[in-house]
Amino acid sequence: MSIPAFGLGTFRLKGQTVIDSVRNALDVGYRAIDTAQIYENEAEVGQAIAESGVAREALFLTTKIWIANFHHDALLESLHESLRKLRTDHVELTLIHWPSPKDAVPWPSISVHWPRPSRRA
Repeated sequence: MSIPAFGLGTFRLKGQTVIDSVRNALDVGYRAIDTAQIYENEAEVGQAIAESGVAREALFLTTKIWIANFHHDALLESLHESLRKLRTDHVELTLIHWPSPKDAVPWPSISVHWPRPSRRA
């Protein structure tokens, strides 16, 4: 899948507002949705996607890991929590939301455990 030219960001959108925004965006053809742990709206984004009728394989979904979850014990667990909230087994892009102080992101040791899609479009 290539990255769609246009996408919807969900920063500062909460509750029914984010659900309606994501649903409307998907209705008019958007296929890229961006959220983040710190936005505290991943569950609503996941709900809107699940209720949209758009096949998950047609979407490019991005989330971001917040700085509180950079350390080894929390990073993967927080990503799995994001996936649960988003109602999916993978995202197309996971970003580190903020520069990693003192190289806190333990990438080499966790990369083998990174969630991958169960099937590809």
